[in-house]
Amino acid sequence: MLNKAVVDLRTLRKNARAVKAGLKDGARFNAVVKANAYGHGDAECANALYDLADSFSVALAEEGVRLRRAGIDKPILVLVEPFAGDAPLFARYNLTASVSCEKTLAALSAAALERQTTVSAHIKVNTGMNRLGVNVNGAEELAAAFGRYRGVKLEGIYSHFFAPEEKAALSAQRSAFLLAYRRVKAYNKDIIAHISASGGYLAGEHFDMCRIGILLYGYKPFESDAVAVKPAMSVFAPTVAVRSLKAGERVLYGAAPLERDCTASVFRYGYADGLPRRKSGRLLNNRCMDLSAAEGAFEKIDVLQDAQRTARENGTIVYELLCAAANRCERVYLR
Repeated sequence: MLNKAVVDLRTLRKNARAVKAGLKDGARFNAVVKANAYGHGDAECANALYDLADSFSVALAEEGVRLRRAGIDKPILVLVEPFAGDAPLFARYNLTASVSCEKTLAALSAAALERQTTVSAHIKVNTGMNRLGVNVNGAEELAAAFGRYRGVKLEGIYSHFFAPEEKAALSAQRSAFLLAYRRVKAYNKDIIAHISASGGYLAGEHFDMCRIGILLYGYKPFESDAVAVKPAMSVFAPTVAVRSLKAGERVLYGAAPLERDCTASVFRYGYADGLPRRKSGRLLNNRCMDLSAAEGAFEKIDVLQDAQRTARENGTIVYELLCAAANRCERVYLR
């Protein structure tokens, strides 16, 4: 019997409605369900959000294909630029591509013409993150190149804030993005412009669309009163042994001797299940591969009870914990 990840789709929907209510000037709501919906289950979450979301985002073409096969027929933006070998998937499954070079346009065009269809694409602009995207000065040239490739439609332009909580950095990126947007808009007056994920949303930069990820799942990238959300997933692990231990005894591998008497519950969740090995929170020592121990007597434990604290104590972020926490779990959905 596997551990259980309980995903409350009712909470997911409440979070989505709260976010959507805060969108400005008719901005569209794009639900980000990449990385298996941050560990929550992409097909189930996308279907739960179907009537609320205008579109969806994933990272890889294969993730988009999985959503299509799960019945999602709304636009799906693939955020990582495709390899040439991925292009047929965009044509076959009507996925929207991210484009930053003419080579990608050529591959998408060939796939679209072979299937006698049209592939939509958004130009990805590098405004300072220096991860993916065409530089601002090359955005107009790339937009013009669309006219040389049949079967590919210029639909959007976007970028990504690397530090939306820092006003100076946000302002610089916003200015760079606006410059590219104004130049590219000449090639499609109805182009969809978007730069904000959850952090940009909290900062009030909504443009034509916001790509909302972590807020859907109940966490914020930084402190803000802009919207109230609650965690949508708990991960429960059962206790397999309860031990009464004396001061001086040890628990698990290489542990320092206990400083006082205590009751310890050994539960079936280790670092192979997804969360970090390092001791944090209630843990009595570092996790083993398959087991952990915590002070107290209980039948089961929610290992995500304080995900923010666990992230801080492990020098990471909640995003990483969520993506991995349900690695070896059966997901149970509350509707």
